[in-house]
Parts: sequence; C-alpha cells; structure tokens
Amino acid sequence: MSRLAGRVALVTGSSRGIGAAIARRLAADGARVVLHARAQRDRAEAVAETIRATGGTADVVMGDLAQGDAALDVVRNAFAVHGALDVLVLNAGGGKGGMAADMPVETIDAVLALNLRSTILAASEFARLTQSEAGRVIFLSSGMATHGAPGVSIAAAAKAGGEAFMRSLAQELGPRGITCNSVAPGCTRTEMIAGQSWPDQVVPWTAQRRLGEPEDIADVVGFLASDEARWLTGLTIAANGGLITTAANILARAK
Repeated sequence: MSRLAGRVALVTGSSRGIGAAIARRLAADGARVVLHARAQRDRAEAVAETIRATGGTADVVMGDLAQGDAALDVVRNAFAVHGALDVLVLNAGGGKGGMAADMPVETIDAVLALNLRSTILAASEFARLTQSEAGRVIFLSSGMATHGAPGVSIAAAAKAGGEAFMRSLAQELGPRGITCNSVAPGCTRTEMIAGQSWPDQVVPWTAQRRLGEPEDIADVVGFLASDEARWLTGLTIAANGGLITTAANILARAK
C-alpha cells in the first residue's frame, strides 16, 4: 500500500508495543517513519531495522518527554530528518499508578508531564513546523479517560485532558487542513500486562471475547493518518473490541 507515500510520520514511544506496531503500519502504508524512545535506543533501532528490511524508511530520535521542554526538541529533531513532518502520533505515556491521596506531588507532576504536558508541547511544535496540507495529529488516550477506576486517577485526568486538548486543537488547525483525533485503546496485549492475571478477567467483557492486539490499534491509527479520514477531526475513537463498562451490563453478561 502507498496511501501515505511521500509523508513523514513521527511516532512517540515506538520502541515496543502499540507504538512499534503503529510505526510498522505507517511504514507499510508508505510513510517515512521517525521512531522515538526515551532511553533504549537499541530497541527503537531494532524496530526501525524491521521496517528497513521490508523496504521502508525509518530513523530514530531520542528524548525524555517528561523532562522540561524535551518534547519540543523531539519534534524538531524528527522534522530535521527529512525537512518535513506530516503525521504526529502521540503514543508515549504511562507512569506510576496509585490512589490519589497517596500520590506524592513529584509523582503527580511526572505523570502529568509525560501524559499531558508533552502532548501539548509536541502537538504545538508540530503545528508550528508542519507545512503539510494533510497534517494529522493522533493522540493515544485510554478507556480510563471516560471510565473511572481506582488507582489510575492521575493518569485518567491526564488522558482526559489530552482528549479535551485535541478537540480544541482540531478547531484551531482545521482551517489548515490538519485533523486532530484521539484513539482510546481497551485492554491490549503488550509487555506492560505480560504475566499478569487481571487482563483475563476483561476478556468476557468484550464483544469479541479477546484482548486487543497492538496491530488492532495500529490499524485504526493508520486509517486516521490517511486521506480516507480527512473528514474526521476532534473525535475520540474507542478501539476496545466492544468493551462493556457499566455495572448493569457486566451483571447482565454474568447471567
């Protein structure tokens, strides 16, 4: 496929998991991909090599998005690789969980910096730099942004804030032909949940009775990055396999 031929895409947090799958998908669609990692360059280079091995173009930039204005430098460095940037996928995220009342200020700041502040900085710098007439900004959110759960309150606030930012940014950048959307994955099989038993409890709550795979999310992002999604902006797409979340539905399913 070549629907992204000639376009340059930066995928943050793309050394593994969903980010790596997104980078591979965009490369398969013809984009020149710039991968990003915080510290493990070798892992990002390994993903880049798999892309090059199939005839794609891939480069790597480094930076700790939670530190100061590093997100600006990551976008600038990615732009400098090809002198252009058409697609920005804001996938990097995570951080320590815990009950809000037990979270020290330093931890709260770190979670917000990685999941929200870096999103704002990176997307704003993309908007300043890109000359693309088909620009795409895609934020990887989470089901926690809309469905409450204990132990994730700070990250949930950050993801919800990211979605709100994207909705308003879509209005600001729309006249330039740039779309801004969010994708909210459900429980997805990655290294982050490997070896844990709780994900198995989620399976019966999905319409398709399985966990998501990174490629399931990557395909949605690939669509949003393409011209076919030109009329979609300011949206959050729940890529969760029909996950049910209300107590009534859970009880009904249990019966």
